[in-house]
Amino acid sequence: MKFKFPLASVLNYRETLERNAEIALGKEVQKQVRLESERQNLLDEYEKLVAGRGGINTSHAERFMDFVSYAQRLKGLIAQKNMEIIEQKKEVEKARTELIKKTQEKKAMEVLRDSQKAAFKLAEKRMEAKQTDEAAGHIFFKA
Repeated sequence: MKFKFPLASVLNYRETLERNAEIALGKEVQKQVRLESERQNLLDEYEKLVAGRGGINTSHAERFMDFVSYAQRLKGLIAQKNMEIIEQKKEVEKARTELIKKTQEKKAMEVLRDSQKAAFKLAEKRMEAKQTDEAAGHIFFKA
């Protein structure tokens, strides 16, 4: 006789939930990586601008004001990206926690399945031993 786990559909469902949580975590991590890349691009642009001062000398007041205004705008965008990254890190942590929860739930079902399978195999061995003993007893009593 073959072992059939009575809660196999529950285990399959929990495996699906775990896969979905893995996918959700992956999407959140990708979003964080994208935000960090965007921030790095802004930082690079700001550093390039400040290092060369945009090719502007201070005698041209209007161009200098444009330079300062643009530099301030970049700093604002960088600060905004930093806030978005902080929020995204929270989302990644939520997704990671959810994945851990789903994995633990799946593992609990696997442990239950494995223990029931071990009990089934033990009962099967005992049944075979009993049948072997009965067969040997019949042979012994007939002889």
